Amino acid sequence: MIPAALLCVIVSGCADQQPTGPKLPGVARNYNVAFNKFFTAWHRSYSSSPIQTQTFALDTRQNRQWANLWADQSVLSFASANPGRLYINADEPDQWCIAPYEYAGIYHDFVAAVRGADPTARVSPAGFAEPNHHCCPPPDDVPTPCWSSMHSIGYADQFYNAYVQRYGVAPPVNEWRFHDFGLTFAVGDLDGWWQRVNNEAAWSVSHGANMVLGAWGLLGWNEPASAYQEHLKRAMGRLMNDTRINEAVYWAYESWAGEAHFLVNGDGSLTPEGQTYANPLTDIPTGVTIVDSASGHAKLEWSNTTSAWAAEAEFWVRAPGSNPFVYNKTERVAGPGATQTPLDVFNVGDSVKGRVRYYNVYGQAAWSSFSNAVLMESGEVAGKQKTSSRKGPLFCFLSKQIQSPPCD
Repeated sequence: MIPAALLCVIVSGCADQQPTGPKLPGVARNYNVAFNKFFTAWHRSYSSSPIQTQTFALDTRQNRQWANLWADQSVLSFASANPGRLYINADEPDQWCIAPYEYAGIYHDFVAAVRGADPTARVSPAGFAEPNHHCCPPPDDVPTPCWSSMHSIGYADQFYNAYVQRYGVAPPVNEWRFHDFGLTFAVGDLDGWWQRVNNEAAWSVSHGANMVLGAWGLLGWNEPASAYQEHLKRAMGRLMNDTRINEAVYWAYESWAGEAHFLVNGDGSLTPEGQTYANPLTDIPTGVTIVDSASGHAKLEWSNTTSAWAAEAEFWVRAPGSNPFVYNKTERVAGPGATQTPLDVFNVGDSVKGRVRYYNVYGQAAWSSFSNAVLMESGEVAGKQKTSSRKGPLFCFLSKQIQSPPCD
């Protein structure tokens, strides 16, 4: 293998190459990925719970197999014995200053060898690092155009074009991989971090395959665990809702190099960050209040304890002359961050109350307490929050699918 430093000189013109290959149609995640297989973490050994891990070696228990630059005999024997796995060709060649043109050749030979052992094997280039100073001239602490051209999308684009130039076809890729820790963004700047991840996902799909966020976390954000947990939830919400992303692999499972926000303590217990990563959907809205507005109209209002999720509200109704409340309807509210439902219509004479919970694509959190109850009266009531005077139980816990018979 040519020394990395020399490669940068030999193929320095690669950075100026223009795309010469086809831009493939966009693709999207079209299958259900279990939560613990979507949010995984890097670790030295395999674990299936409470957080599933990705190891730095071949392992029959994993779908994705990490391999080195070259497909040695151990990789080929594994591929022959374990058909259909996905193979990741090394890690961050851009951090080692391996020129995109050279890495295109390495990847070509790796894929040919692995698919020679298993024609059904799936393949992924290495994860490309977020923009940083490695392989760029000083200064090291002030971003320059070199940071973006030598890493992330800049490097991926040069790799893609170099492969097309060398072999006349687009590189075979089942997944693209990018790494992003938000290191150049101010603490709390999720919008800035997400815009770059969004750009990486868009580039991936436009080049023929979905993206894996192959190493991530907001690890440079030195803030209390409670603040980080909120940022982590909001980041996870954006990732899981993006169908262009197949998986997000957190760094680090444990503290390896002084990371402030790792997931597991030395005794195996989850840190606060780990508890959130294993189950981010634990918050419950507070201060839930029902407000009647005009004849037969009411809405629910609440205070958020997180701004990570959308919310859904249940309305329960007690008809005149009836004792119990029964489930009436569910209202899902666009989010995240919503604090009220639209006005809903009810029958005059009904007493109405409700409750709220957060949800995401993987499930729902616990319900809030029930609100106060209001009596639907005729005429304008202009936002009064009037508690119903009807006697009866404050609530009964019925499944939303069961509306009768009433509970006692």
